[in-house]
Amino acid sequence: MRQRTISDDFWRDSQIWGLSQEDTATLLYLLTSPSSNIIGCYRVVWRIAAAEMGWTADQMLVVLKRLQEKDLIEYTDSGWVWVKIWWRHNSTAVALNPKSKLIKHARKQFSDIPRDWLIEFGKSLEALGINTREIGYPCPIKAAPDAAPDAPSDAAPDAPPHAPSDAPSENVQTHQQRGLDAPSDAAPDATGDGAGGNRYLVSGNTTTTSSSSQDGKPVVVVPDLFFPPPTPQPERDSIQAVLVSSGVAEEFWQMLVDELYGARMHREISNPVGYIRGMAERAISGTFTPERGINVAKKREEAAAQARHDEAQNKAFLDGHRPTDEVLSRLPARTSAFLEKMTGGHSK
Repeated sequence: MRQRTISDDFWRDSQIWGLSQEDTATLLYLLTSPSSNIIGCYRVVWRIAAAEMGWTADQMLVVLKRLQEKDLIEYTDSGWVWVKIWWRHNSTAVALNPKSKLIKHARKQFSDIPRDWLIEFGKSLEALGINTREIGYPCPIKAAPDAAPDAPSDAAPDAPPHAPSDAPSENVQTHQQRGLDAPSDAAPDATGDGAGGNRYLVSGNTTTTSSSSQDGKPVVVVPDLFFPPPTPQPERDSIQAVLVSSGVAEEFWQMLVDELYGARMHREISNPVGYIRGMAERAISGTFTPERGINVAKKREEAAAQARHDEAQNKAFLDGHRPTDEVLSRLPARTSAFLEKMTGGHSK
């Protein structure tokens, strides 16, 4: 038997003031329901829940509607309920700690949340200071604004690592580079700001569209993505082409590439392009949860931070060891010019 804790601030909560006895009792029931879970978003059978309250299902639904209007809960007729004040009475530090044993159960429960609630639920966690990427929350992956919601694909949404095809989707006309920067050769933990990008000629729905090409087809600028060094160029091109045509917003492309790289560190994936396509389709459907890629991104960010720190230290050292004008005046002109160049061209 589980135990639920209710903070005594419940009775002084401004949102609780003015609730009827029925509303208050129902809210307490939802905070302590035998059907409740770690995250406060769970499914019940309204008929059974009403019976446990001593009511009929119709009577309970009337109260639920009032609680929803006061933004205390969300609910569906099919039995889903989201208790929006859950984290006022339950600890995020315990339930959503990335190092906690409970996080595995929380991730499973995240994946069951109704799709219509995924984005809003994720934002409610972020408002509490939770890093949704770090805990493996399946949101906010979203489609690009101009992507077709039901675009056909040649891979199943849950495509395994050995998906049947590693070719780009059919709506990609070509993925030859068009004169901008080539994809980065940096390892996932290398530094860099991802500036630049690659242009792809595409037809159909795309993500970010720039100026049109000479033959009238739209040109898409693909941001540089970090791939591990062994990744061959044709594979990088195919992965980027799949991402362009997938409908996933480009801000999440690196997350999918990181997930691929993290998975490859643990097992062989013979069809990485099909693997990316499967993840992209799960991302669009709201069922993708990052796991292996979280540590890949973390290591890259740590390496970038260390590089910035080292650069700042080197600059500070040079600033403190630049020769003065008096010293430079005593040196031969050739030596003086060399020292100025090596120390940034400025003297103290």
